[in-house]
Amino acid sequence: MVVRVGELFHRAVVATTPRQNHHKVPYVTTIKGAPAAHVMRALAPLMSPQRRNQIERALETHHLRRRRPVAELITDGSDLSWEAADSAARVAWLAGLLEGEGSFLSARFDGHSYPQLQMTMCDRFVLERAMTLMPSSRIYAITDKRGAERGWTDSWMVRVNGAAAAAVMRVVLPWMGSRRTRAIDRSLSAWRPIHVAPRRSSCIVPGCRRRHAARGLCNTHYMSWSRDRARGRTPRITPLR
Repeated sequence: MVVRVGELFHRAVVATTPRQNHHKVPYVTTIKGAPAAHVMRALAPLMSPQRRNQIERALETHHLRRRRPVAELITDGSDLSWEAADSAARVAWLAGLLEGEGSFLSARFDGHSYPQLQMTMCDRFVLERAMTLMPSSRIYAITDKRGAERGWTDSWMVRVNGAAAAAVMRVVLPWMGSRRTRAIDRSLSAWRPIHVAPRRSSCIVPGCRRRHAARGLCNTHYMSWSRDRARGRTPRITPLR
C-alpha cells in the first residue's frame, strides 16, 4: 500500500527499523515542502475537522513557491469535496479507510460463522461518515480503565455483521491490497448464509385458516400439540421446526 502512495507522489519507499523485535517492518514514503503543501490543500476538503486543523497549522508558515503542483498527480487538477464526490469516489474513500483501519473477521454464534467488519478510531467524525456508506453499522464507545490513567484520547468502534458486512467487503475488495484481500476471502469463504423461511400467515394444518401463532400452527393446534407432548403421547400434529 505504501508503494502505491509512493508511485502517486513519485517518491521512494524506505523500510525502517521496527521499534520492537516482534513488530513487523514498517515502510515509509515522504513528501516535503511545496509538493506536500499542494497535496494538503487539494485533499483538505475531504478531511475531518481534526485533520483540516492539522493541515492549517502545517501551512501557516509555508510560502508557496512556483513548482509543479504534485496535487495534479492525484486529482488531475480537479477540486475535491465530499459533497461533490459520486458513489464510486466515496467507495474508494471507504476502501482507503478500511485498508488502514479496518479488520475483516469471521465471528461465530450458535455454531454458525458470519462475516464481521470493524474499525476503531479516535476521530468519531470519520467513523460517522463511513457509517453512511455501511448500512446496518453500529457505533460503540470504547471503554478502557487505562485510558483515564494514561491520558488516552476517547475512541469509538464501528461494527457491521452478517450479510451487511459481506456486502461492504465485496464492494471494497477490488481496491484492497494483498493482506486485506486474503482477510476478506477468509471471512467470506467461512460464511454459510442462513436462509430464513418467510413468516406464514395461516396455520399449516389442512383446512385450518386461523392466524399462525408459532411453529406453523395456530394457537388452538399449537396448544393441542403441546398437551400431547406434555402427557407423553405421540403428537397428532407435526409442527414446523
